Amino acid sequence: MRKIITLSLGLLLSAQAATITPSGAAPKPILPASVSAFNLGNWMPVVEAVEALNALKPAALRWPGGNIGDEQNRTPEAMQTLKSNWTLLGRPPLMLQTRVFTRPGGNRGNVAARNTPADAAEMVKMAQRLGLNVAYYEIGNEPDLYATNRSDPSWTPQKYCGVVRAQRAAILKVDPRAKISGPAVSNPNSYLDATIKECGDAFDLVTWHLYPSNGDGSDAEAFDSISKVVETVERVKKLWSDPATNPKGQGMPLAQGITEYAQSYRSDRETHLSDAVGGLWAAEAALRMSESGAVFNPYFSLMATGNHGLLDDAGFPRMSYAAFRELANYRGQTFGVTSDDPDLWVHTSVQGNLLTVFAINTQAAARPLSLKLPGYTVIGAKAVTDADVNSDKPPRALRTGGTLTLPPLSLTRVVLKSLP
Repeated sequence: MRKIITLSLGLLLSAQAATITPSGAAPKPILPASVSAFNLGNWMPVVEAVEALNALKPAALRWPGGNIGDEQNRTPEAMQTLKSNWTLLGRPPLMLQTRVFTRPGGNRGNVAARNTPADAAEMVKMAQRLGLNVAYYEIGNEPDLYATNRSDPSWTPQKYCGVVRAQRAAILKVDPRAKISGPAVSNPNSYLDATIKECGDAFDLVTWHLYPSNGDGSDAEAFDSISKVVETVERVKKLWSDPATNPKGQGMPLAQGITEYAQSYRSDRETHLSDAVGGLWAAEAALRMSESGAVFNPYFSLMATGNHGLLDDAGFPRMSYAAFRELANYRGQTFGVTSDDPDLWVHTSVQGNLLTVFAINTQAAARPLSLKLPGYTVIGAKAVTDADVNSDKPPRALRTGGTLTLPPLSLTRVVLKSLP
């Protein structure tokens, strides 16, 4: 065993250290809702995990998370439960989802679906009476799947846009300052394109979801899919700016939100979701969304949603929780850096005289890292790994003298202080 350890250490020391250097990019303000937002549902036992959840510093919440928003009505009781959980989580800005879909030929449990413009307006009135801080009202959830997953082919982009305009008008009549978001499609696709073309002018925030896989691919394929984050943000920017693809919204500013995201959409499968790969992918996605300009990006989901959820059904943390707990420190302004190792993802923020580096090692082997940031000195470094999370251990402190050694499949937070 000693021989194997010595050999592994020798290989690590002989490997060329990855180097992080300043990129010279202009700093940009970090919007907390772009990196520390989460989907919330009334099925989540928030009261049982208040301390752990508030350690994430939730900066925005979307309710009700997922397609349950098109299965259940916005009743006074449901809204009161939302207020209770929202209060426990610090009362951050909310995105409230209106109900759009109803099943052809009937409703669940013989309860009439409240999905009319008048019902959307009534939800706004309830939110006002409860004193909720609503940033956006999102019209429905994943309408591109109504035809396939819900067996109702009548839901074309044109029909959806008609609902958007009707609900928008009803909401604005109650609250003229309300902001409207949508279409919250399941992934950027032709349905999103058609919706922007038909009713781009109806949205204050263009929203979509990002689920690159169903967890069937290799770890390398899962990590490679991270490129879709910036690709899709840029794709929507191009659609928005072109009069041919956005004829009705020309001249309007574009704001984007990825209102659900995870590497895999399969709640029943842990691969690339509740494991180390899923946690690291989610953290990197949040950082790239933030830096690419998306402003309201709730991860799916906060807790207790099968293999989705930062905390599992019993309240135990996953790697994704540990990663987002570290991202609660991604505040202030960006500080552009580059890594010469494509397998090592790096991001940096600056607040006052402190510089924080977030380094994600996507490889199943330790990686040496050298920080070349003139004018700063390292004052501490801690890493989170899946093994430590599963063993209920805190982030492990790393030796900061000289080159740092990043553990396999880890997120490391390094804090530096400016020199006098």
